[in-house]
Amino acid sequence: SALPAVSAAEEKPIVFGINSTAEPSRVFAEWQPFADYLAAQLKRPIKMVVPRGFEKLSEAVEQGQLDIFYANSHIYYRLKEKGKATAIAQMQNLNGNVTSRSVVLVRKDSGIKNLNQLKGEKVAFVSPMGAGGYLAPRAQFYQAGIKTKTDVQEEFTKNLSTSLHKVLLGDVKAATMCGLNYRLMSVKIETGELEIIGTSDDYAEDVVGARASLPATEREQIARVLFDMDKNEAGRRILTAMEELKIQKFIPYDAKKTETITRRLLQQAAM
Repeated sequence: SALPAVSAAEEKPIVFGINSTAEPSRVFAEWQPFADYLAAQLKRPIKMVVPRGFEKLSEAVEQGQLDIFYANSHIYYRLKEKGKATAIAQMQNLNGNVTSRSVVLVRKDSGIKNLNQLKGEKVAFVSPMGAGGYLAPRAQFYQAGIKTKTDVQEEFTKNLSTSLHKVLLGDVKAATMCGLNYRLMSVKIETGELEIIGTSDDYAEDVVGARASLPATEREQIARVLFDMDKNEAGRRILTAMEELKIQKFIPYDAKKTETITRRLLQQAAM
């Protein structure tokens, strides 16, 4: 009589939350092959959820509604700080790094050559909980002596293409985003009229995390599947499809390196 209980437990889906500024329908489309691959490897169903915004994701992790999640390093840091999350893996980007830098973009004809000229102007950031979309650029502004909350007019677009279009149309004087994302966006959007006037310090790339209460054996199984993705054809196919998300592969999380970077940025950004 104990047997059905075991198989029922195995069938319990792993709930996978993805934090993204994109539309949920797009997020599902982008991540479904990854979820299917994970399910096949673990021989367990995966249920994807897309909580809208940091608060919703945070809440779901804190209440144990999510087993694993994909989020930027700033969000992960905040959850770990509360003792609610632990890392499974880290994303290695298309440059082969676990760090990126953000860039500040203006129109070439704007006459703006440095950050100080942006005082009093509208600046588009991606999302207030972003690592590359807010934390790193805000730290960069603060280091230049510009308090983004008071010295510029912060605008959050929640969207990379919106940020670019707002600069192109003159709705904002500048926008800031991950430099690698900017390169990927430049393939789709005509960015010839834009130029980069500033580059931030390094920030850490996205993390695959788990709720702190997820058993270590499960975390290790998931980690193993992620680390081996680039070693088999099916996994490589999924990773190739994820290049638009900047992802090259998944590697072990280096807590000391990653969290030192995030902590330093939080201090510099006075957050």
